[in-house]
Amino acid sequence: MAATVAWDDKVNGAAKAIVGVAFVLGCAVAVIAASGELARDGPGGLSLFLLMAAYVPYAAVGSILVSRRPRNLIGWVLLGMGWTFALSFLPINATAQELQTMTAPPLQEAIAWLTEFCLPLTFTLFAMLAFLFPTGRLLVGRWRPYAALALGLIWSIAITAAFWPMLTVQPAGAAGITEVPNPIGLLPRTILDVSVPSQWLSGTVLPLILLVSIAAMAGRYRGSNGQERLQMRWLVAAFGAIAVAIPVGLLISITIDPQGTVSWVPASLGFLLVPVSIGIAVTRYRLYEIDRLISRGLSWAVLSGLLLGVYAGAILLLQTVLGDVMQGQTVAVAGSTLLAAALFQPLRRRIQVAVDHRFNRARYDAERTATDFAERLRDEVDLPALRGDFTGVVDTALHPTTIGVWIRGPRSTTP
Repeated sequence: MAATVAWDDKVNGAAKAIVGVAFVLGCAVAVIAASGELARDGPGGLSLFLLMAAYVPYAAVGSILVSRRPRNLIGWVLLGMGWTFALSFLPINATAQELQTMTAPPLQEAIAWLTEFCLPLTFTLFAMLAFLFPTGRLLVGRWRPYAALALGLIWSIAITAAFWPMLTVQPAGAAGITEVPNPIGLLPRTILDVSVPSQWLSGTVLPLILLVSIAAMAGRYRGSNGQERLQMRWLVAAFGAIAVAIPVGLLISITIDPQGTVSWVPASLGFLLVPVSIGIAVTRYRLYEIDRLISRGLSWAVLSGLLLGVYAGAILLLQTVLGDVMQGQTVAVAGSTLLAAALFQPLRRRIQVAVDHRFNRARYDAERTATDFAERLRDEVDLPALRGDFTGVVDTALHPTTIGVWIRGPRSTTP
């Protein structure tokens, strides 16, 4: 048992370190991609910028879930989706001729491959959310083999796209999409003597994956009940918004916006709703027991802000009042530091209680129940009444199926 707990602690520590590094690096990649998109200033820039900004909610929610439940796939899937949104729009600083003749620098070849592969990978991870949320596992029942088969086919399509012989990218200085060879394109372009177009993935397969994902989520929601249904309805609403936004964007693009300036903004906003909906489901319905993590993070953020304000205010006040006496800032800094240190523990306790009262009700209620029971225990001397009071408190706090109380009798005195 002790070895299992120690192993879990190591896994949690490693997961937190990995997601911390991944989040910071992903932010840097997203900033580089956003800078390149702003410099290009092409059509549809607003929708693309929203998709790049999607890295923040996807990676933030995914990082929190991974740090709390590293064995659950949902957090890793969200973190991976954040990275795909950041990588999909990296600028390709190579000309179309260099890419077509495969004389571009290796880094630019890799970026061109990533920008192409991240599109099917995003939809694949999107499908995994639909099939696995909220437990991180496939449902048990007669539909499980079909769900496993669907996910296997979706992953097969993504892997096929990675090794397809041609890429469709937009290099630097190009007016539109250009077809270039895939440096790791190991698959043939013709299947059964039929030439498959380069746009087969984005034009046919990806919309099909999206429809399958929405249908899977709707089916799981229909078969769910109780707490799981409450948790899933937020994600179902986000999937429904995407299902409505994409046809609307297509209609706008065909009728009044052929350049795609604003037609795909609704769909981009729809994709932003997915991590937001999961975050709401996690916090509102105590999914993955995330209350304590959120409570601690929020309380430390509030405490840091207050102490920083006290520290800065004390320095200004001491310099204003004692400016003529002090020749430098040493006394003001020392006094402000001592004041902030003295206020640390009192403020931390009060802030933690206030935050737990709002965001971590389980801990707050448990502490209040234990305190009330300890107050009654001081004055209670009747054992039957004490036993009834004790079983009542345990039933209220833990809701066990059975309760048994064993009271040791007096020791027998034997000569």
